Amino acid sequence: MSFDNLSALVIGSFNTDIVGHGFSSLPKEGETGFGSKLQVCPGGKSRFVGQMLAALLGQGKVAMVGRTTQDPFGLWRPPVDALIDAGVDCSGIRFVRFDKDTGWPGINFVAMDEAGNRHTYVIEGVNNELSPDDLAQSDHLFRSVSRNKGMLILSMEVPLGTAIFAIQKAREHHIRVMMDPGGARGRSDVSSLINSDIFLLKPNDEEASHLTGIKIKDNDSALEAARKLVSMGPEHVLLTRGENGAVLAWKLGEKLIDCPRVSEGAEEDATGCGEQAMAAMCAAIYRGKDLQTAADMAVLAGTLQYYRAGVVPITEKDLTVSAK
Repeated sequence: MSFDNLSALVIGSFNTDIVGHGFSSLPKEGETGFGSKLQVCPGGKSRFVGQMLAALLGQGKVAMVGRTTQDPFGLWRPPVDALIDAGVDCSGIRFVRFDKDTGWPGINFVAMDEAGNRHTYVIEGVNNELSPDDLAQSDHLFRSVSRNKGMLILSMEVPLGTAIFAIQKAREHHIRVMMDPGGARGRSDVSSLINSDIFLLKPNDEEASHLTGIKIKDNDSALEAARKLVSMGPEHVLLTRGENGAVLAWKLGEKLIDCPRVSEGAEEDATGCGEQAMAAMCAAIYRGKDLQTAADMAVLAGTLQYYRAGVVPITEKDLTVSAK
């Protein structure tokens, strides 16, 4: 297989989402809820970004590194098959031996009521064992991305030590790092990673509040948090705020970005919106767009994703048509 055309390397988890829909309300402790529909689909925060980037940059341009295991029920298949279908280079996926007691693929159990509220339970499985050695075995992918002046995309759904090693390898190979601080277990402190090695940091309101200690309640507090994040070292910060748009900040200034008006679809689902914004931002930057134009595209892409049923990656044609 040729690795000559890689422009992005994504590191993260391979999860299968098992989603129950149609609960009249989410059950409380000790209660039993009854839903009406079961859905099994690919998940994983970084894996979404990898698939979405491939839809924007094309086949053979994106590679992904992570761990999974071939369980006897085939639960490992949905996220891997989705990447293969999207044209993502999967040579960096490490398949470890299945162990029914300690080693399952990553699984998200989701119960969703009729209003869209949800309970989510995560079984990290072998995702939680992704190690610096796994990344070292994928050095050929780092070299290819470096030759093409590409980027590393990282979220915090991997162990902290592995994330630190990934950023160090990116520095050694002169690769720009795009980081989403989401995905960390509980309230883990990832502030040690927020430094000058980060080209772009993309938190949402909750993550930015956790990192800065600033409660975000409006544009003024969002701007304050974005400025503080920039002072911690990253070159650029895109703080995404859902229906409130986003804040783009850098050392010399900041910009508020409103949500664009789009032709609304029949669905309203926030799943994948942040990942779609990250993918669009990275694709635009790789193509040489200035940061403000890239941020506008990111917010547009996230908005378009919100009105789609399920996670269906946005294409360049979608962005072009909607931007007119």
